[in-house]
Amino acid sequence: MVRNYQKFSDGAAPIATMTKDFLAIVNQLVGLVDDKLLANFTKTQFLVSGYDFASGEPFLKKIYFDAALGRYQRHPGGGLKVGNINAAVSFIGDEYEDYFNILARRLRSAGTEVNFQPVEALLEVVSKQGRHSSVGGSLQVVKVYRHRNYLPYAIRANGEAQISLFGRPLLEYEKTQYPILEINDGASSNVIEYADGNQAREQKGPAQL
Repeated sequence: MVRNYQKFSDGAAPIATMTKDFLAIVNQLVGLVDDKLLANFTKTQFLVSGYDFASGEPFLKKIYFDAALGRYQRHPGGGLKVGNINAAVSFIGDEYEDYFNILARRLRSAGTEVNFQPVEALLEVVSKQGRHSSVGGSLQVVKVYRHRNYLPYAIRANGEAQISLFGRPLLEYEKTQYPILEINDGASSNVIEYADGNQAREQKGPAQL
């Protein structure tokens, strides 16, 4: 859909318009499914996130199935308020309550603007799951900029040597030109390692991750 319409692919159209078209396509596909009971649409949700280029503000929408209407609907993405911190954070999927409890604890402890706490909270949730849990695997992190370009991050978690990219552990001989985010679910010191060998602690600027 995005690649088929230039204004979506180059960011000229508002993200709200893109979301409206995405919702129309999802509902079109719902109508093409013969066995709607087997499809179990209530188990599938979507999270649309980015920046509104006109206002510069984060854009968050949840899309989930309304059984009474028989179609998917858009809803506000939500957020989190901890003390004086207002976080534009949204979450879909299992372990919803656990994630937000952990995130609130981390934000309360840090007492600063939102930075990597949402990723740290997600890593903490994933790290304590058993092998039969519906939640698991390597984290996938993409930073979205206000001009709607994006930058994937490779992940090294909890001091392990293994690096993953888009959820897949890299083979021993594979290298990545993407930044490597060394994330730790038990500490707030997260280091970014760049392809040129430089390291930086990213402490400022709330990111859309």
